[in-house]
Formats: sequence, C-alpha cells, structure tokens
Amino acid sequence: MQPKMQAVHFLPRCVLLLSVCAAFTATTTHAQVVDTEPRSITVVENQENVELHCRIGRPAQLCLIRMPGLNDQIALSPTEKSPVAGYHYHGEGLDKGSCGVRIERVTADNAGLMNCTLFVDGRGLTGSIEIVVAFPPQQPVIEVVQGNLANVEVNSQLMFRCTAERGNPAANLSWFLDQEQIYEGVQFPEAPEEYYDERSNKHMFTATSTLKRAVRAEDNGKRLTCQAQHLAYPEGVSRTDLILDVNFQPQALPDQVVYGLQLGRTATASMVIKANPSPHVMWNIDGTDYHQGTEQGRYAVPIPEALGNNRYNVSLTIAGLTLEDLSKTYVLRASNNFGVEEYRLTLRSQDEVFSESSSFGTGEIVGLVLAVVIVLLAVALIVGARATGRWCFRGASLNTDINPDSEAQIAPHPHDDEIDERLQTQDPAAHYVHEGDERHAAAATNGKHENGKQAAKQQPVAAPIVPPPAAAKQENGKPADSKTNTSV
Repeated sequence: MQPKMQAVHFLPRCVLLLSVCAAFTATTTHAQVVDTEPRSITVVENQENVELHCRIGRPAQLCLIRMPGLNDQIALSPTEKSPVAGYHYHGEGLDKGSCGVRIERVTADNAGLMNCTLFVDGRGLTGSIEIVVAFPPQQPVIEVVQGNLANVEVNSQLMFRCTAERGNPAANLSWFLDQEQIYEGVQFPEAPEEYYDERSNKHMFTATSTLKRAVRAEDNGKRLTCQAQHLAYPEGVSRTDLILDVNFQPQALPDQVVYGLQLGRTATASMVIKANPSPHVMWNIDGTDYHQGTEQGRYAVPIPEALGNNRYNVSLTIAGLTLEDLSKTYVLRASNNFGVEEYRLTLRSQDEVFSESSSFGTGEIVGLVLAVVIVLLAVALIVGARATGRWCFRGASLNTDINPDSEAQIAPHPHDDEIDERLQTQDPAAHYVHEGDERHAAAATNGKHENGKQAAKQQPVAAPIVPPPAAAKQENGKPADSKTNTSV
C-alpha cells in the first residue's frame, strides 16, 4: 500500500523592505519529490535579515535548505550552530514541523531557486520558491534623437529618448514637464532589453521610453524630466532633466491703451512683450522712427528691460505731454532673428479717464437738459394760464378777479351757495348792503358778493357785467360808503 500524498507549505516571512510574501506547496510519493510550479519573491540586494519559512502539519526530524550560491544543501536546527556563516535556522522548532532560514545579507548570488526539505518518518517533503534579487539600474539618461536642441524653434518636432540601464527588474519610466506628467507622444517598447553578465552572475534589464513633441512657445524655460521608478533606488525614484530653450519671435498682443497721463508733464508709455532671444525695438510716430537707446526731440526710447521668463518691458518717454500727443497712434516694431511683430498704442490723459469713467454720457446729458426745458415750459404755461384766467383748475376758489369786459361762464353747484355765504361772513373786506335797498338784496340773493368781486349765474345768454363805480374818497380818515350794483 502506498503512503498518502502530503503537502508542504513554504511561507516566506517578509522583513525590512520586503512587502510581498509568497506561499507554495509540494507533494511526494515514497521518496520521490514532486514540486509545484515555483512562485517568485523579490528582495533587494544587500537587504539584511531576510527570513524564509517552511511548515508541515506534524513534527519533523530534519530540515535541509538549499540556497542559490551554495554548492550543497545545509541542515539547520534550532539547537545547533549553522554550518555556513550568514545562514541561520528560523522557525518555531522541528517538533512543530517548522523549518526556515534567516539570511543576514542578501547578495546577487542568492537569486535563483531555493528548496526546503523536511523529513518526517524517514521520508523527505520538499517545497520551492524563486528568489529575485533586485538591484537598482543606473540613473536615467535623456538624449535627443530628432531635432537640434541648441536651436529649437516654435512648432519644430523633437524626439527624446530616456534609458535606465542595468537594473533588475526593469525600471518604470515616465515623462514630466515642470511637474506635469506627459502622456501624449510617449511610447514604450514591448519588452525591456535583457542580458546576462557572467562576471557578476546577474541578469540585467534596460528600460527605454521615447517622447515625440511639437515644441510650443510656452515650453521655453520649462524643465523636461525623465523619471525612473525602482524599488531598489534609495528614494524609490531617480530623475534626469533638461531645460528647454525655445526660440520664437515677439508674440502678438491686442492694441494697447495707456491711461492716466498728465498734460504738460513727462509721460512714459510702456508694454510687456514676450520673445526669445531678446527683441530689438523701434517706435514709429507720425512717420518718424525712434530706435531703442536713442533720444530725439521730446522722445526717448530706453533699451527693453528683461523681466524674466522671456518677458521684456518696452517703453517710450515723451517730454511735456500735449493734447496733440493724445491724438496720435504710436506703432512699436519688435524683432529678433526669428521674426517681426507690430504693436499699436494710444494715450489717454487723466481728464479723459474721468470723462470715460463717468456714469453720464453725451446721450444722458442731452436727455437731462431736454427734461429740464420741458418742465420749465410747463410751469410757465401753467403760471400764465392762471394769471389770465384762461384755464380752469379743479379746486380753485371762485374769488378769481374778472376784468370788466370778461364774461363769467361758471355755474356753481347747489352747495356752493352755502360755502360762498360762509366765506362772505368771514371776509372782512366784503361789501355790506344798505338797509332798505331791496334791489341790492335781490341781487344778493341771485349772486354772491365776495371780496368786492361778483360771480354771475350761468345763463343761456351771457349777461354783461357792470363795472363797479369808483371808490369814494375818505373823509376824516374813514372810508366812504360804497354801493355795488349788479345786473341780473
């Protein structure tokens, strides 16, 4: 009867930089060992105290370890000294089916297949694992494979290649432009280049990446970086970069306006333009050219001032600014070896700024003047109408003066009689009727005297109004009695 197949579990224990642990099993029949497909674990070269562990589910009598770089397998025990320096027993004891090894320092020679064999009742059970020893590649290198980096112009096509050689495993490469990662135009080969170094007994890999880019004006002065990422780098990454020097003509700008200048004083008009290399400037004023670094008449043109990042301050100084200067258009021509650009500039004084910033424009002012004229005209018409009595106004008093030759056409309402009588008794200037004068009493019944004025009832035919007689002379300082006759 053949013994039942048993399994051995290999559990590498991870320390320090090792962060991925692997487990594997093996089965056996009699003394024959059948290994499963080996699994892989990666450790960093010169990593210290790396512990690998095997376990079986019952007590074992012997633990044998075969390490890459050692000619023979070694027996390790928790109670006996290791026969090979740098390799020590690791585990919970053979009586618990525990067997493992602690490596003081990993070297490139440890790369390869490691075997762990435990003997139970005279039979050996084996497990395996592939050890990958990682070592850092060289620092990445950038080279230009298409284009001339010393004379780069806008829209020119450049191709860059970045390589990180002699690493295990291959590094991961990426591109950046001023800390912003680039994806467009990046290409990688299907697989990294691999070769074997017999002297060091190492398998090495070279990672490569290319970048194709149409250069832009805004790329000038930016930092192009190739970054290699690898677990064996002390900081995890290594970088190489270069500064892009892009040549371009002066860049276009919309028409410029300079505000707030004072008439009669020296005025300076300036604008900021971008160019690489630095531009040569010339101002044209009324057909006359004024070159940089010169003074002519009232005009002076300083040399452009570098502001950094390919920005230049270009200015024009005018002595004794006049109104005529404000009506001119100033044309600036800026040029370098890669092109010419023109700019147009106008000037505005402080008074113009105030006028333009005011909330009242020409239309608003005209409208306001017209409104005032209309109001004054309406007031004049109303005053004139009231003075001549040609217009009737609601709520007006009936004591309006009536000229001798005017006709009264007002028909008072019934209740107006009571109001007129009350007003007559209260008015000290009202005329009194002599006793016994029945004609006057009859007239007072049909018409009302009020402040010496008469209002006639409206008749189908207008009755003429008899003008009152002239006032009597005063006697001894007292007014003489007067009579008022009213025709009905």
